[in-house]
Amino acid sequence: MNGLRTYLAIMASLVAVLTCGLARAEAALGMVLDVQGNGKMEVNGTTSKLQLLAYLQPKMQITLETGARASLSLYATRSVYQLTGPATVSIEKDGVTSLQGQKAVVRPMAEKLVRAAETSNVIAGAVRMRQVPPRIVVVTPENNSLLLGQRPGFSWISAEAAEFDISISDMDEKPVITEKTREHNWQLPEKIKLEEGTTYRWQVAYVSPKDGKTYTSRAEFKMASKAEATSLNELKPEDNAGVEDWVMYAAMLQSKRAFGEARQVWQQIARQRPDLQKLSEAAP
Repeated sequence: MNGLRTYLAIMASLVAVLTCGLARAEAALGMVLDVQGNGKMEVNGTTSKLQLLAYLQPKMQITLETGARASLSLYATRSVYQLTGPATVSIEKDGVTSLQGQKAVVRPMAEKLVRAAETSNVIAGAVRMRQVPPRIVVVTPENNSLLLGQRPGFSWISAEAAEFDISISDMDEKPVITEKTREHNWQLPEKIKLEEGTTYRWQVAYVSPKDGKTYTSRAEFKMASKAEATSLNELKPEDNAGVEDWVMYAAMLQSKRAFGEARQVWQQIARQRPDLQKLSEAAP
């Protein structure tokens, strides 16, 4: 039950992030792609902590304490500006202006990746809200998610140990597969092939050993078409790319609702940079 409560608490805490992110997305000039140490953002007289994936606003001032580091991406210049504190800079449409301290080190970013980020709401992609039943909740694949792999895994959280019924059907309610398990995760068998570009429903249900009632949770997911998979794979950075490229790529996967692949990238980033505080870690 603790896992379910934690999940619900995380979802509730993201409401403020979503509201703030949507309000600022339209006027954004870029994003914060790396933060080490302490820094702050000031825009229109309001000051807040410098955070990963925060939107950069026109005339925003960013201040870093001594030894702190940050990387900022501007859509217009297709570049990353790497800052080291102590430093204060102003965000302009066509560049980052140094006001005090060390100047930024500038490097180019992949054109396709920046252009994709500019036309997507990457913050909203990190937040998924849905109604959840009181006793069980599906975790992966999340509702309305896009799956790139051919053999997805399924997982859920429940308040009780029980035998679970897992089923997958198409949107016409035609059954694809039904199986039972006592685990909280399950892998699609190799013999079952899901069609590219097709949307499916899946659900997990169990009969409570305490009250005899049936509890169910369900979600929909779409198997990526060849074009969708190709488009996202083309955005993938080179293996030796900087952390800023991988952060933007993970955010892009989230914005396209490819949540499973985004989680894998965030895990890779976390192994390299465990200090990063990621909005995406709040996603199940």
